[in-house]
Amino acid sequence: MKTPKYLNKKLYIFALYFISQSLFGQLNFSLSTSQEYSDNPFHYPIPVSTLISSLDLGIEYKLNNLGFGYYGDYSIFHEISDRNFYWHQFGFWNSDENLIYGLFLEQRINNSNYEFYNLTNYNGYTKYKLPFNDLNCNINASLSYTNYSYLNDLDNLLGSAGIDFNRSFESKTTIMGGISYNYKNYFETDLNDPSIIGDSLEQSFSSSAFTSQFNFYGRIAQSILENTGLAVQYSQQNIIGGTAKYIRQLDYVYGDESQYFDDPISYESNSISAQLTQLFGDNFMLKGIFTYTKKEYPSQGIYLSEELFDSNILRNDKLTAVNFSLSKRFELENSYILLSLSYINTNNISNSYWYKYKNNQFNIHFDYQF
Repeated sequence: MKTPKYLNKKLYIFALYFISQSLFGQLNFSLSTSQEYSDNPFHYPIPVSTLISSLDLGIEYKLNNLGFGYYGDYSIFHEISDRNFYWHQFGFWNSDENLIYGLFLEQRINNSNYEFYNLTNYNGYTKYKLPFNDLNCNINASLSYTNYSYLNDLDNLLGSAGIDFNRSFESKTTIMGGISYNYKNYFETDLNDPSIIGDSLEQSFSSSAFTSQFNFYGRIAQSILENTGLAVQYSQQNIIGGTAKYIRQLDYVYGDESQYFDDPISYESNSISAQLTQLFGDNFMLKGIFTYTKKEYPSQGIYLSEELFDSNILRNDKLTAVNFSLSKRFELENSYILLSLSYINTNNISNSYWYKYKNNQFNIHFDYQF
């Protein structure tokens, strides 16, 4: 397996290459930073709060229909410095009037105490716009491979295909919807292996675990006043086949790594959300969002306490989230600045001890595109 340092060198070489070619195309940069206070960033039942600072860099080079991009983010957890990590992504894409396709490589690199969460992801995608006059309709497909440097049990292949549409009417109403099919395969899943990192109880899993899932959503957006909009959305996802329908025993063996325990492919859900948007003057936006989601995890038992595990009862969660944001965009010559403030309140009610949590997030974000 190639090490992160080796891959880093290749990424930087590619980045320097397309920067050196910028005289023959368009080169765009973005630089952003955010400061966030979160009273429970890792969603523990007993909260641990911290201030989180992040610095983001984006570089894009476009030549005709071909584009290259490099994006990086470094996140600092001031009170929990062991959790600092660097994430970056390199990719290229090609687009014309009806077809877009691309390839991306991304990595997450953690501090030494959490380096077992290091991962590399390879993702290819395509999007084709169907030639309908009054209906915007797209066919989407993607294939993604995720490789963990140390947790081979979490290595997986994810394939997705779907179709989405939207249509606007003279009444200032827009209807959107979509359906998709997801297939996920864990290649080397063997949770009975005592060498797995973490505190382990009794587990039961196959040597190759897969799940297939069907999703759909519908959304209606309506302009109710000149500068006010309201949108309502319903979404549902169902597991239609694979191991996750039958497995009943799964331990908290990977700490707060969400690949198993909050992976959207691993649960069934019903979700409803409402969004109210208000525009003030030029490029000034106030937005409020309410979301309620009910989740069922057919592959997970529950924790009755910190260590006592019951595989005969399946985990189910009810999540409520409220989000308020205020943003202002400042237009400059050949560039712009975006300043935003946001607050998010999350409350997850679960029948499993480790997944009962509340979280409040306060965020200020500054973004400069040039």
